[in-house]
Order: sequence, then C-alpha cells, then structure tokens
Amino acid sequence: MKPNVHDILTFIEVVDTRSFTTASTRLGRSKSAISQTISRLEADMNTRLLQRSTRSLTLTDAGARFYDSCLTIKDAYNTALESIWEDQGNPQGTLSITAPHALCAAVITPAIKLYLDRYPRVSVRLVAEDASIKLIEEHIDLAIRVGKLAGQTARITKIGTLSESLYAHPDYIKAQGGIPNDLNDLKKWGHIANEWQGNPVTYNLPKGVSFKVLPRARCNSLPDILKLTQSGLGIARLPDITATSIAAISSLIKVSPLGVAPIYALHQFDTKPPQRVRDFISLIREQLR
Repeated sequence: MKPNVHDILTFIEVVDTRSFTTASTRLGRSKSAISQTISRLEADMNTRLLQRSTRSLTLTDAGARFYDSCLTIKDAYNTALESIWEDQGNPQGTLSITAPHALCAAVITPAIKLYLDRYPRVSVRLVAEDASIKLIEEHIDLAIRVGKLAGQTARITKIGTLSESLYAHPDYIKAQGGIPNDLNDLKKWGHIANEWQGNPVTYNLPKGVSFKVLPRARCNSLPDILKLTQSGLGIARLPDITATSIAAISSLIKVSPLGVAPIYALHQFDTKPPQRVRDFISLIREQLR
C-alpha cells in the first residue's frame, strides 16, 4: 500500500524533533498515535525507517534517503495548499524567517506585528542568528542577511541598506581623552567585536583610515555587544538603527561612521516565493525606509 501524505508529514515531524513525545505535542496527537503512524508507514514502505531505543531515534540509511524525498513532498503539499488559501485572500500556515540580531528589534519584529495583524491565520517562526544557516535543512522560508554574500544557491533580492558606525559610552570616550582628531588613534582603544568580524578585526574609516585590532571582548550576539558598549568597556561596531534607538540613544555616542552595507532577502523557492513571503518582504522594505 502506498503511504498517505499525512503519515509522511508525521514522519518528518518525528525526524525533525527526534522525539515521539515532542512530535505528538506539536501535532496535537497522542504519543501512541504517532508511534502507530510510523509503524504503518514502515509497513507500507516494507522497510525500517527509524532505529528506536529508550533514549534516542536515529534514521536508517533507507530512512535518511526517504526523509530527503519527503521534504520535497512536504514543500509541494504546502505550496498547493497555500496557492488555494492565497487565491481566497486568506493565507494560512507558518512563515519561518531568519535574520541577524541587528535587524530584529528595529525592523523584523515590527514587521511581524503588522504581518500577523494582516493575516490572523498565519503564524511566524523567527530565528535570530548572525551567522548564515542552511535554509532547506532548517526549514526557513525567508532569510534576511546583511553584507556580501558568497557561494549562495538561493534566490537573492536586495531590499535595503544598513548604515554602521563605531560607538562608545560617553564615560569611556572621556577616559580616552575625547574623540581623537586622528582616527588612527582609535586603534589604541579597547574594542568589542562580533565573532563574524574575525580576529583581528579590520576597520576601514573615512579619509582612508584603516587599521587592525585585537578586540578585548568578542561575542556572537549583538545584544551582548550593545550591553558591553553601554557599560563603558570599549568601542564597538553597531548598526545606526540599533545604537540610536530609544533605549540606547542616551548612553552611546557615534565616534566615526563606517559605511553602508546592503540588505538582502533570500529564499529557496524554484520560482517566485508565495504571496505570504512576498508580503513580508514588502513590510520589511517599509520598515527600512
């Protein structure tokens, strides 16, 4: 007997969560029903897909190959449903987004609020991550990324720009004797950097000023970098939209502009993305104006 699509979707959920219990919670079904579904699917396929133990679930070789094919089935199934919902002007389902921390508070979360007000039957999953993540493996519909993109197979659209500058707390600037006339002297200051900036960090400032520094502190999270800068630990590269927000404007001073980086929207849809994705991109554009 050929397996039905609902059993396939259940199988995907079990593999993604690596747990019958978690899958049952997400799907709103009992754990025994989930287990029976997987057993039925294996009987229909005439092969074992999962190795079960009291503590773990692992895919068999056949299960791994089948899982990859199932993801294509899931995408086709969701696309078919979404096309009908969109024709009816009533999109449903989950929109999964990833974006860097620099854009989340000022751009992405306001766009999510507007989006959910517009589409009450849609849910949103946001993965705030400064590093690039694999869209297909992480089930991401839309990725928002800043700066140069290399080795991308995704479809890419430029949607805006992000200006960045070096910022420091007034007390730290005072302790250094004020902002220097020669910006090369900033090399001697204590620097706070994001992991993606590398080590050492290279800065290119106006008027041809360029230098490398070994940061005093490195973080993989923009909120942590912001807090350390506000504490007076040193100087840091921050997006202007973050540093000039209501929470930060009274405690940080721009020491020097750095430049403008492009902002891109990425997706892995074979053709144009669904309307629900295009609408969210439009809302982000509006927030960036």
